[in-house]
Amino acid sequence: VLGLASGKDIQRPAPFLPANAKWSAPVAVGTTLYAATSGKCGGAPDGVWAIDLDSDAKPVVSWKTNGGAVVGAVAFTEDGTLIAAIGPGQASGEGKANAIVALAPKTLQLKGWFSQPTAEFVTGPTILRHNNRNIVAAATKDGRVLLLDAASLGGSDHATPLAVSKPVLGAGAAVGADALAAWQEPTGTSWFLLPARGRLAAGIATATNGAVAAGAVVALKLVDAGGTLSLEPGWVSHDLSAPATPLIVNGVVFTLATGGRGTAAALHAYDGATGK
Repeated sequence: VLGLASGKDIQRPAPFLPANAKWSAPVAVGTTLYAATSGKCGGAPDGVWAIDLDSDAKPVVSWKTNGGAVVGAVAFTEDGTLIAAIGPGQASGEGKANAIVALAPKTLQLKGWFSQPTAEFVTGPTILRHNNRNIVAAATKDGRVLLLDAASLGGSDHATPLAVSKPVLGAGAAVGADALAAWQEPTGTSWFLLPARGRLAAGIATATNGAVAAGAVVALKLVDAGGTLSLEPGWVSHDLSAPATPLIVNGVVFTLATGGRGTAAALHAYDGATGK
């Protein structure tokens, strides 16, 4: 813990993660710092860790997946509940794989989960507030986006999503980043944005900005019919080389094509509601 003005230690350093662990997604909420470990580097188990920086003792707690690795960054609801995506793996005991889990703040006790053998998550969770519910969205390897209710992940059987989109990806394509983006229009219409590498699935409208070969950002519109949710393709960006997760500012979607060998990076800006 360092002083902003001086950079000097203002608290004694404290042990947090196992030595030589591969860690990612550090985020502080209040006075608790969270991080995820993956790859079992240094013998560290895959899981989520938390340290209480407000306590002199600096206690550390953790939740081990005992299955797959944590995918992407973790997310939080307003009450501090931590939401994490878990990738494929061989789960043992009460372990989790191909799952979205909810963990209690500070203690990391398991509060709920969604799991399906065919849901191989490749992005971390993105949370959007819709009609007094926290909607959790994450993408799978085959290019589907699943929507879950953060208050009851998977329902009573831990396996029932609120909605599942049609596959966005064509043959040989892949989700292009480890996070989705989400935004809401002033009218209340909500959108989820998925970066894709490669061609899109048949039926995903590409007339907005031309044909897609290298990749694109696909905008999925959240449709609410009396509480029943669904995702419909809304618009598709230009053909983009290796698009990153977009940023949305005042309804404008900023999308970076990161480029590659012989292809320059380029930044595009789109009307978030129309794709223009």
